[in-house]
Amino acid sequence: MTHPPLAIDVLDRFGDRRGDDEWLAAAWEQAQIVACDPDNERIAADDDGLHYYDAGTAPEGQRVYLGGEHPPVFAVLTDLPDGLPGRWIRPDWDRRDLAIAVEAIAVAHWHATYRFHPTTGEPLRSRQAGWELAADSGRPVFPRTDPAVIVLIDDGADKVLLAQHRRYSGAPKTGPAAVRSKRYACIAGFVEPGESAEAAVHREVGEEIGIKIDRLEYVSSQPWPYPRSLMLAYRATADPAQQLVLQEEEISDARWFTRDEVRQMWVDTEDITPSAVRISIARFLIEGWLSET
Repeated sequence: MTHPPLAIDVLDRFGDRRGDDEWLAAAWEQAQIVACDPDNERIAADDDGLHYYDAGTAPEGQRVYLGGEHPPVFAVLTDLPDGLPGRWIRPDWDRRDLAIAVEAIAVAHWHATYRFHPTTGEPLRSRQAGWELAADSGRPVFPRTDPAVIVLIDDGADKVLLAQHRRYSGAPKTGPAAVRSKRYACIAGFVEPGESAEAAVHREVGEEIGIKIDRLEYVSSQPWPYPRSLMLAYRATADPAQQLVLQEEEISDARWFTRDEVRQMWVDTEDITPSAVRISIARFLIEGWLSET
């Protein structure tokens, strides 16, 4: 795979259509419509892909124009007690379904989070086909994306350094929870204000495992709509002789792993691995390293 699984550009968003109410009304009548429940983090779908409605069968709710012309695609933000959990979208879905799901989930999270103006406290109302929120006063509120960095660190030879976050450690359980409790992953964290992405990688590595990296190369990016991140992926090299100093409140353990160990942890457990892990950019980085000779 040359690109992360969610780095998909198959739906033209036609931003200039968002303010054209006449066009939007006509587009709705011929649209494919996906229902999304931001409060319960669910989407109308099953293991095979999205469930699409038409204008006559779509549930009531806030409409968001996602893009496309033939056909136009809309999301409706509504209650879905029996919908598919948003983190269960699958890597084997049609690429168009994946792209639409990621966009719908991300914009739904934004609508659920921003209900009052952050400056005036007034209730917000939707406009521009769901891509702006406005109150009676104050500036419009636009969708927010939080940049986050993630890095896979190798030793320049045949091992990588992975860490286990405290929220996933503890006594093993059964099924997927047991797999997750034993899985180690890449170092990751959010970019802070006034900080470059590269500086954030160095800072996060230093804070979480207490070492310095010698080489840093950008790999790729992908959206991660849980709730609204853009993951910026990097590869780095570090001297394995450095002592690891763990950030106790964040990291329960970290160590160097061979390819066989990583394969057993990330690939051999495929059948019981949650789909969110399989579409993560961490998995993309690890599979790339495993494929190297």
